Amino acid sequence: MKKSLLMVLALSFTLAGCGGGNSNSNTTNSNNAATNSTTNNANASTNTSTDTTANATNTTDDAAANEPAATDEVVTIKYATWGDKTDTGAEMKRIKAFEATHPNIKVEIDKSMDWPWDEKLAAAAAADKLPDVTWLFNVPLAVGSGWLEDLTPYLAQDPDFSPDKIYGSLAKTGEYNGKQFALPHGLYSWAIYINKDLLAKANIPEPQANWTLSDLEDISKKLTNYNEHQFGIDGAAGMGDVLIPNYNSALGASTWDGTQYNYTDPAWAEATNWANNFGYKDKSSLQSYKKEERDKWYGKDISGFNIGKVGMVFDATWSLTWYKQNLKFNWDILPVPGVNGQKAGLVTDYAGVTKSSKHKKEAVEFLKWMTYSKDGWLARIKDETPLATMPLVNDPDVWNAWLNQDFVTPGIKEIVKAIPTGVLETFKYQPGFADFTSKVKDKYNEKFQKGEARPEDVAAELQEKSMEYYNNAMKKIDEATK
Repeated sequence: MKKSLLMVLALSFTLAGCGGGNSNSNTTNSNNAATNSTTNNANASTNTSTDTTANATNTTDDAAANEPAATDEVVTIKYATWGDKTDTGAEMKRIKAFEATHPNIKVEIDKSMDWPWDEKLAAAAAADKLPDVTWLFNVPLAVGSGWLEDLTPYLAQDPDFSPDKIYGSLAKTGEYNGKQFALPHGLYSWAIYINKDLLAKANIPEPQANWTLSDLEDISKKLTNYNEHQFGIDGAAGMGDVLIPNYNSALGASTWDGTQYNYTDPAWAEATNWANNFGYKDKSSLQSYKKEERDKWYGKDISGFNIGKVGMVFDATWSLTWYKQNLKFNWDILPVPGVNGQKAGLVTDYAGVTKSSKHKKEAVEFLKWMTYSKDGWLARIKDETPLATMPLVNDPDVWNAWLNQDFVTPGIKEIVKAIPTGVLETFKYQPGFADFTSKVKDKYNEKFQKGEARPEDVAAELQEKSMEYYNNAMKKIDEATK
């Protein structure tokens, strides 16, 4: 699965001409951003040509053709999600809208599925109790374990699955050895949120979308007033992986270039060093202060940005819903700053149909509703507003509906404009990367922070180990997808 994805998201209409909620819940953003960046960031540069005609237009013999035709009989499928499962939450709204247009399909949330997600999926597979449709935290693990149905024949029969209806490049990230096992159901971007009131109070002009890392540093220092426990930025220490393609535009985050990792490229060390030096050592960065101090100033586990004491925070667009509903000051959002160029770091969430499902056609219909159905997206935008995930279909009606939500600020439109040149994280779809991150790369984070090791000194080891984990994972996928 040599994914050569180096250009990104060529949209069939011009987004620039168009103008999950946050689990933050008032906890400290510095911890969230650093954790999210370590866990999620492995942004790969992506070559998003849209030449994917359902990934298998010539497929004729498979499960989709051989499965009994759907009837008027009402069937119930189980659905696993880490989203809001409450009776009034987004997941139930999505299910109700789907059931209203598919009266013969009932969707039941599998409440036995929770964190740690991969372990729970593995346990369900061992007990032959996998749900019919499931969100996927680690797509390669699920593919290599043989848990997922090959969607290729189902998509080949669906005229709605075509390059002018769905981002072909994003679909390709769920394709392994020419077979489609997962589809993205959420699209987000890393970004910097700004407190416009603090900027105005300090007579600092609001930065433009094409700002640079030096602009961020300057603004952060100007906003800082230690005596008032006011600081410039939170979460900067989590920006390392996202900044890699801004140091070297030929690379994606975590240095993937489409065929291999490049930890020995200077861009990785430069981005990592900036995140550690500025994020943990600069006194305008809230993360340079101990948690005990932050708790004393703002209250235990309270975010300084959320209560108006920090001017900027590194976060992602999945937090838009929470911020819209909870922040009491004027705010906006900007793309991550540039260095030697500027590229947005994009994040996707995935879902698939399990091989053990007894109602695969119905399960695929529900998966379609979440991923590339125009009706599904219009319903989600109406029912789940404010809907933080950006649409995954190239349809002007869908995008206009999303951009017309009342939380869409000028800055959000700038984020949307940055999609076509953005780079996509690899953590959830790249073979072996999740294991490499948790078992090798993450063990150095604290050492970098404390100055006990330098990125330059371990680059060769990470280069070797990253490819070793990738190749080993590909062997399992090759065997499982024969």
